[in-house]
Amino acid sequence: MMCLLAAIAVSKMTPAWYGPITLTAPIVTAGNPYDPADNDVTVDFTNERGQTLHRLAYFIGNGKFASTLVTQSPGRFSAKFFLNGKPVFTSKTPIEVTKKLAHGFIGLNGRKFAWTDGTPYFPIGYDYGWKAFPNETVAQGMTKMGRMGANWSRIWTCHWDDKNPFWPHDKDPKLPGRELRQEPLQTWDDITSAAEAAGVSFQFVLFHHGPYSTTTDSNWHEHPWNVANGGFLKDPTDFFTDPEATRRTKIWLRYAVARYAHSPSIMAWELFNEVQWVDAIKKHPERVGDVALWHKEMAQYVRSLDPYHHLLTSSSSESLDSGVFDSVDYLQPHTYPANVLASIGGYEFKNKPGFFGEFGPPGNGRNGPSGEGYRKMVRDGIYAGILAGHAGAGQYWFWDQVDRNGLTPEFSAARKVIDESGMLAHPNAKPMSVWVSTPSKADLTLSAGGGWSKSTVSELTLPNVDVRTLGGWSQYFQSLDGGQKAWAKPFVVKFNAPMAGKMTLTVNQISTKGGTLVGFVNEAKVLDHTFEGAADGSRSRQGRNSFTLEYPAGPVVIRLENHGQDWIQLTSITVPGIGSTASGHGMQDRDWALIRVFGSDTSAVTVSGLALHDGSYQAKVFDTTNSGMTDQKIQITNGSFQAIGLPKDCVLAIHRHR
Repeated sequence: MMCLLAAIAVSKMTPAWYGPITLTAPIVTAGNPYDPADNDVTVDFTNERGQTLHRLAYFIGNGKFASTLVTQSPGRFSAKFFLNGKPVFTSKTPIEVTKKLAHGFIGLNGRKFAWTDGTPYFPIGYDYGWKAFPNETVAQGMTKMGRMGANWSRIWTCHWDDKNPFWPHDKDPKLPGRELRQEPLQTWDDITSAAEAAGVSFQFVLFHHGPYSTTTDSNWHEHPWNVANGGFLKDPTDFFTDPEATRRTKIWLRYAVARYAHSPSIMAWELFNEVQWVDAIKKHPERVGDVALWHKEMAQYVRSLDPYHHLLTSSSSESLDSGVFDSVDYLQPHTYPANVLASIGGYEFKNKPGFFGEFGPPGNGRNGPSGEGYRKMVRDGIYAGILAGHAGAGQYWFWDQVDRNGLTPEFSAARKVIDESGMLAHPNAKPMSVWVSTPSKADLTLSAGGGWSKSTVSELTLPNVDVRTLGGWSQYFQSLDGGQKAWAKPFVVKFNAPMAGKMTLTVNQISTKGGTLVGFVNEAKVLDHTFEGAADGSRSRQGRNSFTLEYPAGPVVIRLENHGQDWIQLTSITVPGIGSTASGHGMQDRDWALIRVFGSDTSAVTVSGLALHDGSYQAKVFDTTNSGMTDQKIQITNGSFQAIGLPKDCVLAIHRHR
């Protein structure tokens, strides 16, 4: 009896969904068929037991509306269409709903994701914002992603590949301002269907920053809502408060929910991509409250419409005031740092679950390393999110580089780690400090993991520096005399040198106003270099600069200060001969741990920092470069173990040997 009661409880917690079934009807309307203020078309689906399910209908052209049903109660349904609350069409033939969805829809289970049948969902994949290949559509891209084991993507409603239904194609002047175009809407049908078939769930990005920015990736000059193009917005900042903009925004949101919400391929509605770049924040930070209120209103509106309760999110840089995102279900920061591993791996989601929806190398994202270095950067982003305990892996942005840089094996290997390491059975695993030592020594290079935010770390003691520590080191080294004075602190590095040597500093971009880098070794000034600002007022790009600071054998304290007008981009430091040939990061939960070890020589390593009991353990060793997997037995003593013959980049899933 107790077993039966438990089964019933689980059944109530994990309901099944059935469908979809789409029904069409000819309905005569006056005015705009897309605007619910003119024509609010809904459908009541009623089953044999008299249960009625209310669904939205959507205009498909030629005087026809459609409505799609997914239900938790399979069976026969009659359907009645209503126009502005009055019945206008009744289906003569009942419809049969019998096909069960594989897992239902994606929701939250604590700080992680799960399908409504209880199956864990851990996102791994890459963005596919728009069509970037002559012979590959976004829908075809979903198919390709599914074949490699990816289960997540992120797709924009953008006009340049004709996926924006309220943006005239080729500047077609005939489109009424509040109407939508069917061609983009049909493209989204193709995308959702292909994603379903491929097993890929995606974030449906409803708006992006370019149309509402005059400074960053601006599309404002071509926006059909711009008064210069016959529209109604005098300034892109007004998008978030203008009544007409709000009305048109809700037309699109309602239509998207009505036509696509039935699809389990939609992980979440993403209200905005990188909203930090819109003029209402970047140029007028005093109006950030308007952006927050817009998010609140649109989140409430979508939730009032969506019968399948898809998640809601919105994205920005990791440093934007989180008050903008109080209304979303999970957070989506983006990062393009000097150190992808530290930036993602050192980030902690405090108030909501989240994962990084974009990452890539710094600058325009294409000027990073090449060959194996580029593949390692992508690997760093993927496993940084996994081992930081985030709700998903770090998601790589440049889908057009996946084939060019041979990245497919990275995603296939990560899929195998997620599925076979046991991590899905340990949703509460926490990141831990992992120290890897090797018989041989190597130069130690550390890179800043923080972006445009205040450094929480201003002192490093070498050689053992945790990934999470580097995540608090901002690459933007602020001036003690100008710029963000409140953020400015000297940067201090301490270590014991076995012999005299030279520490190398790498400086990249310089602020518009310039900066002055001053260095001290054991309190003796050894560096004083001024970077001039840009005379034309643009951001100065003086290229990569390297500086060396000589130090003696023994205890060394190096202090760096900026005494210029503004920031200097200090991205890395290198100290010769004090590091190991391998590094690591990981997470653990009771008698289980997941650890990544990588480096130039991993043939013999000692890994320490584990909070596991002494004893014999089994380790699955996953080669992150080719999906290979082997087994090793290891002995843990005082939180440490030794391993030999590891691949140069691998993940060890460790569990108690029985």
